[in-house]
Amino acid sequence: MKKILVVALALVLCFALCSVASAKTYQLKISTTQTDSSMIYGGLQAAANEIMEKTNGEVKVTIYPSSQLGGEEDMIDQAIAGIGVAVLTDAGRMSSYVNDIGIFNMAYFVDSYEAGLKVIATDTFQGWVNELADNHGIRVLCFNYYDGARSFMQNKEIKTPAELKGLVTRTPGAAPYNESISAMGATPYNVAWSEVYNSIQTKAIDACEVQYTSAVSSHIYEVCKYVTKTEHINLFNCLIAGEAWFKKLPAEYQQIVLDACYNKAYENAMSIVAAQADMEKTLVDNGMTITQVDKALFNEAVAPAYEKLGWTELRAKIYEEAGI
Repeated sequence: MKKILVVALALVLCFALCSVASAKTYQLKISTTQTDSSMIYGGLQAAANEIMEKTNGEVKVTIYPSSQLGGEEDMIDQAIAGIGVAVLTDAGRMSSYVNDIGIFNMAYFVDSYEAGLKVIATDTFQGWVNELADNHGIRVLCFNYYDGARSFMQNKEIKTPAELKGLVTRTPGAAPYNESISAMGATPYNVAWSEVYNSIQTKAIDACEVQYTSAVSSHIYEVCKYVTKTEHINLFNCLIAGEAWFKKLPAEYQQIVLDACYNKAYENAMSIVAAQADMEKTLVDNGMTITQVDKALFNEAVAPAYEKLGWTELRAKIYEEAGI
């Protein structure tokens, strides 16, 4: 009888320990500059919900909008250090680690979301993703969040690259942006997006180049009267985490995270593509004039920027590989 009790107690203890082990949770805090009213925030939340549902809450995901956790660079450093942090960022930031991936933020590299997806599927692009993981400790969870095409917004009508000359224009600051904007004729100036409205209002800068989602949410129509519809950069965003954190997840959960991030990013991107006309109408209804341009002129103007950054041949190689 005593032996039976000992065995029974051992089984109970074993079951309890197994239950505790299986109940282990993995925390992931997603940092983004996007506000909680932005469309992309909704896509991030959808991914978070799916991850938590499919892992029975064992991977707990919390989103922190408006840079509540800190700046992008600091958050990326924390992710690399193995802390449970993910960051919504872009190819410009990632080019600090793998230089060539920055081509994704060059003007007129891709002309649509569909073209960008074809690039992401190439062996060359996947090689960059692997390099980020293997050499820099950065795990790309997905690279297909999309925020629309960027155009110039300012207070005078502009139709050609020549008319951009001397226009002090806000850019995010990474080399692909700066070199593209400079090649098209404007003068790039790096300032936080949160400061752009006041900077234009006080004439510290003349213009910005930005996608409709941000233009509408920030009421840029109150300080800018013209949209020069160049659509020069189709803005893809990536969600990255630390490779060390990612490898702590069970293999099944790793796949759940990757699938949820990609699928929800795609659904979100389709919503943003579908909303472009309505957002343009909002800008017009609030007093902005949309100026259509010959995009070929701006595309030709930016060619020297590709040459300067050593990406002319890479551009052609990727186009051939992607079939675009």
